[in-house]
Amino acid sequence: MSREVYLQDVKYILQSISLISKKYNDIARITGENFNLFSIMKMETDERYTHSAIIGELLNPKGSHGQGSIFLELFFDGIEKLKGIENFNFKSAKITLEKNIGKIDFTQKTGGSIDILIEDGKNIIIIENKVYASDQEAQLERYKNYHRDSILFYLNLFGDKPSKKSKGKLELDKEFHIITYKNHIKNWLEKCHKEAIEQPILRESVKQYLNVVKKLTNQTINNDMKNEVMEILLRDLKSTKEIADNFQAAKSIILNKIRIKLKKELENIYHEKYYFFENHDRAQEKNSHIWFSLKDFKEEGKQITCFGIEPFSGYGNDQSDLYIGMLDFYNNDEKFFRDLDSNLKISGWWRNIKNLGNFENYSIDFSDIEFLQFLQDNPQKLQELINLIIAEVQVYISKYEELLINVHQAKIRRADI
Repeated sequence: MSREVYLQDVKYILQSISLISKKYNDIARITGENFNLFSIMKMETDERYTHSAIIGELLNPKGSHGQGSIFLELFFDGIEKLKGIENFNFKSAKITLEKNIGKIDFTQKTGGSIDILIEDGKNIIIIENKVYASDQEAQLERYKNYHRDSILFYLNLFGDKPSKKSKGKLELDKEFHIITYKNHIKNWLEKCHKEAIEQPILRESVKQYLNVVKKLTNQTINNDMKNEVMEILLRDLKSTKEIADNFQAAKSIILNKIRIKLKKELENIYHEKYYFFENHDRAQEKNSHIWFSLKDFKEEGKQITCFGIEPFSGYGNDQSDLYIGMLDFYNNDEKFFRDLDSNLKISGWWRNIKNLGNFENYSIDFSDIEFLQFLQDNPQKLQELINLIIAEVQVYISKYEELLINVHQAKIRRADI
């Protein structure tokens, strides 16, 4: 096959997919599926303030939904391991979010914060909720050690197994169990939606959240589009492979250009006071970032407290929008942060995350292909984007630099004891 014919085949595939994409975008526009409050507010992937909060509220017999224990009973009905519990007291069950079980001790494998805790006085059910966040050291082991007779669930999007560092010696299907958003949570929410049919505000709220879950697990109308696209791709696997092999590389050209230029300009501004880390340099890495901390408190190893900007890949732990925050590795210094800032917002290891704004009517979200296409088509806008991000970063650092200094000083005092 000549190069010209080969390129024509590739072009045909791309044009066909473009037509399919337009068709389904029109359908989504007509049905209103694209309108979702969680998406608009950039809360789709927030494990603590979206997923755990909503799931916990629906499970709570005394929740604001006013439906008593019916949603909790439906949840139990959809999970085999919970069906085996005899005489569970649904009406008196207590739901606790972010249950503090003491200071983390990696030696004893205790402590931490349980995402969702369900109790009825006799039974304890623990749910570790993972959307995109990484597993923490001995996380499942620590939660299991809180109460050895508890039923421990590892909830994630598609049924991924926890890492070795999290589960340690715990055995799957014996000491912990996996449940998924794709099946268990989706099916449960569909039942909740039917149950709330006569409560319009509750019904539509559940529907909105159900759509978020479907979106995160690839079960929206876009899944029909994917099936049509798949048919096109299967007709010419060689050309399809060529497109797939080069897509990430093409995307990374844009992202690396942004990250490298931004880091260089930040180093020019802050080089006297801050040092910049050299890990996760490439946009191809999931948590591609720029981390920097005060030279006066330079740290080694994993006990780092610093400023961070991520994700340049578009696929971070908590969200896809580019943000800045303070990073507290392993949550070792959470107490210092809380003591120094009573309004502290915590998200995993991050403190006081702030999205870095919008640009030309786009969120600064490097997973958004339309945004990347805009930057590619308008190269003169790149420096404007960099300037906007730098301005936001400078405001943030001015606001929180003193807090970061005070945390470092508290760490030094602790080390001297």
